[in-house]
Amino acid sequence: MSQSHHDESRRRFLRAGLLGVAAAPLGAALVSRQAQAQDDMPQLTEDDPAAQALSYVHDAAEAGGARTEGANCANCQLFTDRDGAEWGPCSAFPGKLVNRNGWCSAWVEAS
Repeated sequence: MSQSHHDESRRRFLRAGLLGVAAAPLGAALVSRQAQAQDDMPQLTEDDPAAQALSYVHDAAEAGGARTEGANCANCQLFTDRDGAEWGPCSAFPGKLVNRNGWCSAWVEAS
């Protein structure tokens, strides 16, 4: 391996490392902005037309026989907040928060 090739590899490595370090604060800012946006989202109400279309309820026990035993928003693939908060975003109801103990007919078992 020639000295110039070795120097070029080192430069590329250092450049990539510096770009990574420079991008870290940007990533943290985006995560913070997403968390703030989530705090501003309204909670889905059971009388919301989208909630009614998917038979959404805040308490999965009230869903009746249509629900798979043990199914709730917290263990659904569409529920995107896994930090344990009582309310979190769901891709079935964009812009609204659902109760982690809730359920709707769009429920898909999380893998």
